[in-house]
Amino acid sequence: MYLIKYLIFLNLFFISLFANVQINIPKSIIKGDAVVFSIEASGNDIEFPKLTSINGNTIQELGSSTSTNIINSTITKKIKKTYSFYALNDFIFPSLTFVIDGNKVQTQEQEIKVLNAQKTKSKYFDLNISSSLDDLYVGENFILTVVFKYDKQLQIVDLAFENPNFENFWSKQLDNSKQYEEGSFIVQELKFLLFPLKEGLLKINPLKIKAQILDTNRNSFSLFSNSTKVVRVYSNELNFNIKKLPNNINLIGDFDIKASIDKNKIKKGEALSYKLEIEGYGNIDDIENKTLNIQEATIYENKPEVKTSFKDDKYFGIYSKTFSIIPNKSIVIPSINLSYFNKELNKVISKKTNEFKIEVIEEITNKKIERLQKKDIKKINEKQIIKTIEVISIKDRIIFFCLGVFITLLILCLYFYVINRSKKKDFKNESLVKQVNKTKNKDELLRLLSVYIKINSNLDELIFLLEKDSDFILVKKDIIKILKKINL
Repeated sequence: MYLIKYLIFLNLFFISLFANVQINIPKSIIKGDAVVFSIEASGNDIEFPKLTSINGNTIQELGSSTSTNIINSTITKKIKKTYSFYALNDFIFPSLTFVIDGNKVQTQEQEIKVLNAQKTKSKYFDLNISSSLDDLYVGENFILTVVFKYDKQLQIVDLAFENPNFENFWSKQLDNSKQYEEGSFIVQELKFLLFPLKEGLLKINPLKIKAQILDTNRNSFSLFSNSTKVVRVYSNELNFNIKKLPNNINLIGDFDIKASIDKNKIKKGEALSYKLEIEGYGNIDDIENKTLNIQEATIYENKPEVKTSFKDDKYFGIYSKTFSIIPNKSIVIPSINLSYFNKELNKVISKKTNEFKIEVIEEITNKKIERLQKKDIKKINEKQIIKTIEVISIKDRIIFFCLGVFITLLILCLYFYVINRSKKKDFKNESLVKQVNKTKNKDELLRLLSVYIKINSNLDELIFLLEKDSDFILVKKDIIKILKKINL
């Protein structure tokens, strides 16, 4: 009896311990959705276990909160933490150990199922995806159309379309989305451009939309807003059988290729421009980088530029690349090949550009040869040319020297002639006056001046006056004055 009472007491004790820890986790989740769970623990001293991963999946703590409760004068603390992680397969949520007020509390394991999403069946919502093509090759583009319908009587607060993860497909959302009404539904339509990246059986998993709507059925209410609820709406899934392109071809569609040059005759050392252009419908982004290999030329190339658009409900693009070529001699620019698979013709098509012959004009080389030939001729007659140049240069120097000396002497002679002539005049004048001064009597003076008669009338009068018995000294002075005036 005592043993039974002890077991009952022990059982109640453990139940009370477990009641201090509560784990809220769903028993099943949809594949691709996050597993969100929360843990609440009550007590005065609470120690949580460290949660880093579950079944190899990394755990992220979303948040935590703490509250204090007073019941019958007893104060207890409650801590709530929220976590999330992703799981791809079924898993066991492990047992966790807590320390509350010095006592260990251990939770139980729980099995969690990971379910594949199923298309939502509802009279208020519908989400559907469809493909423009069923039979596809690797790299072939197709349009995925997403159509979401909801009853326009619903009071929708928010719509969240989760960006789809098109695994094994290259995707791009197109800009031609639209919204319209269809009966009692509002319809939203989106379109995506997709390219399968590998062969085999590929699948597009169901897409999901979260709709937050007013919950008119709930009795609870908020002082500031009506209560809402979140409805998850899933689409159908699509399966594809992707075939491999033949002959290791990676392009599918319909393309054209062409090349052009800006000139076919250039001087050596100059550059010409070579432009390559590919355009068409298909997976033009998968075109491999085109290069040129010409041994007798230096080649510089720009990065290829690809411009794409959605044209005629098809993926259209233009691939362009420019090369700068500096040939060392006349060359031929080879053709560039392009091979792709044409699905309509069900065969591989090869196209190529034209070849271009480039002529290099070697003007610089010819000038060098002429210079070399002239140098050879100069070497042959080097001695004669040098002698001739020396003789001619000496003659020129002698002639120029003689001319210089002659002209200098001529100028000097003219200069001294003019100077001497002026000096002689002065000398004559000065000597006649001196001679007159030196005369001692009238006879000497008359002999001296006899040759100057009829030169000046005043001088003649004085000479005639001197013949008479006039005062010799006075007449002599007057004669000197007149001689100075008439510069004789």
